[in-house]
Amino acid sequence: MRHYFRLAAALVLFVALVPWAHAQNDQRCFPETNQCISGRIREFWEQNGGLPVFGLPTGPQQEITIEGKPYQAQEFERNRLELHPENQRPYDVLLGRLGVTRLEQQSRNWFTFPKSEAQPGCRFFAETGHNVCGDILAAWRAHGLDLGQPGVSEAENLALFGLPVSDVQTEQIEGKPYQVQWFERARFELHPENQPPYNMLLGLLGNEVRANAAEAPNTTPVASPMPAAPQPPAPSFNNCQADPHAGQAPNDPVKIVSIDKRAEVVTLQNVSSEAVNLDGWHMCSITGNQQHPIGGTLAPNESKQFPGPAASIWNNSSSDPGALYDSQEQLISYYAD
Repeated sequence: MRHYFRLAAALVLFVALVPWAHAQNDQRCFPETNQCISGRIREFWEQNGGLPVFGLPTGPQQEITIEGKPYQAQEFERNRLELHPENQRPYDVLLGRLGVTRLEQQSRNWFTFPKSEAQPGCRFFAETGHNVCGDILAAWRAHGLDLGQPGVSEAENLALFGLPVSDVQTEQIEGKPYQVQWFERARFELHPENQPPYNMLLGLLGNEVRANAAEAPNTTPVASPMPAAPQPPAPSFNNCQADPHAGQAPNDPVKIVSIDKRAEVVTLQNVSSEAVNLDGWHMCSITGNQQHPIGGTLAPNESKQFPGPAASIWNNSSSDPGALYDSQEQLISYYAD
């Protein structure tokens, strides 16, 4: 019996000494900040990167006015999680656009940052004119908002961090120069004094935005509009014949990611921040002058595979480009083969 009580006491002591978090009902609490997370915010925090991506909670879940509307939200060291119950999962939790917000607080217009051309070994984002390379690219690709896709897809990277709004540049952080790159929702920082993986850290934008919320009266944040979406050419759908505007396809708001001609599967991605209804759109096999069936709604940044019918559509023995047209018969995306 004494052995039983010693074991029970040891278990109680172990639970009490867990150093970084403990559970209280649905809550997970952090003694470092004396704050807790629970419910949908806790679930989202744990499923999408946790401490390295979001940091510790710095305040309770509470009503916060965001763009003039009240939302339940909770602030963290590196971002802000907002509850949007009007949206379907996983978009019922949205991240604050704190990279852009912090630049605006500093009166810096990211739209005027120097642009670059596509570089070997990097991921170039034509939407904003910036490259992501090296350790920052590896870190950007390592995490993403869980959209239920295999592995971590680029759509999930974009949903979590957003587009790059600068190239790598040197900035002062706590009085020291560091190489950093700004994204819509994050700032990636290279810290060569640290051993991997801590040589690449995410900036504490949640703390910085909160600490600088009250700007000086004479400070006016600089507007930073997103680049205008490229416009499609004039309607040119002609029953899947060769398109004279093939080189002018904007690949926006949807692009053809891949065409597996043997498996008869087309993969499309919504590269915009708005849902896109594909009903009434045309996905063409140009060589065979046939349509591949597509339809339904693509959520923001969602990629989806569309299998073909039993009959063969795509030509496996010779070139067969793909062309995507919207319901207005405008060329949206072109896939050279």
